[in-house]
Amino acid sequence: MELDITTFALEIVNFLVLLWLLTRFLYRPVKSALAARTQASASLRQELQQRGAALDARAAQLERERQELAARREAAERELTNEMAAYRQKQLTELGRELDAEREKARARLEQEQTRLHEQDENELRRRAASFVAQYLRRLAAPPVEAAVMELFLAELAEQSQDARFALRDGWSQRHEGAPTIDVTTAFTPPAELRERLETQIGTLMGQKARTEWRIDPALLAGICVHLPGYSLEASLRRGVDAFAVEAA
Repeated sequence: MELDITTFALEIVNFLVLLWLLTRFLYRPVKSALAARTQASASLRQELQQRGAALDARAAQLERERQELAARREAAERELTNEMAAYRQKQLTELGRELDAEREKARARLEQEQTRLHEQDENELRRRAASFVAQYLRRLAAPPVEAAVMELFLAELAEQSQDARFALRDGWSQRHEGAPTIDVTTAFTPPAELRERLETQIGTLMGQKARTEWRIDPALLAGICVHLPGYSLEASLRRGVDAFAVEAA
């Protein structure tokens, strides 16, 4: 095969034309596209870096906020724990006071109940004793017993002091004119000798003779009751029974 210079020159021309065409219509657009893509990539990379920095800053801020919230939560939990402990202690203290008050009330009620039961027992014993004594004295009530009681009464009258005599006389003088009337009550009809001695003793006590009215009252059981002006003197089994009953009430 022979090398033709014309053909070789034409081939060189064709190559140069092709190179120019490639440079003109392919290399420059591709280069421009690549440059644009590179620039876009750089811009995107820069934007991504900026976003990454912003995200990092946001993440750091969120971490600080999380730490602050954790610290606040811990402080709030400690405060709540302290408040709950204080409230529980306060409630326990109040409950303790209420329990002490209730125990004191219960103790007071128990003491009152024990006192009431004790008083009831004592009153019941006294009532029974009074009933026994009353029945016993009623059995003892008889003219001889009454005569003995009247003898004691006369002895008591004879032993009255001078001041007592003056007081009885003054009481009579302020209420009556003339001879006073003396009411004498017995459970049984006394012997005449005792009646005369009593009237004489009363006259001596009053400083003058007095009118004496005798009455019978079985409620005395056995004994005598003398109503002087302003005074009442009694010596009887009834008085002893009544006094015992009043004390037992």
